[in-house]
Amino acid sequence: MRVLGNVHRVQRARSMTRLQLFIILIVMPVNSVLADCRQDRFGDVYCGKGKCVSDKQGKVHCSRYRFGDAVVDRHGSALCGKGRCLLGKELDRYVCSKIDGGGAVVDRYGVVKCYGGCERASITMCESDKGT
Repeated sequence: MRVLGNVHRVQRARSMTRLQLFIILIVMPVNSVLADCRQDRFGDVYCGKGKCVSDKQGKVHCSRYRFGDAVVDRHGSALCGKGRCLLGKELDRYVCSKIDGGGAVVDRYGVVKCYGGCERASITMCESDKGT
């Protein structure tokens, strides 16, 4: 009887582990797992660790952080951050989470709130590596 009880506990633990793994994979966003690539205006491919965007001149810029964000401002310039980047009430600057993959949201007053604190998006947080 004891042996059967232990077998059932082991089987239950395995099924719980599988269920937990399944839930993690479902909840995790797809774009946070994969690096991004994009073609420039000449058809050359550029890839980065994080999200990629094209600026007003057609140059590709990617976040140098695996779970980072890349945005284009109102002037057509590319900016990147470690986490999610959003435009706040200032409307002239993007603000990003200081944490790699950190979230951000605009509150009801138009102020960007970030997980781990906020910092300004910057071109220095971007990379442009040609794909091979």
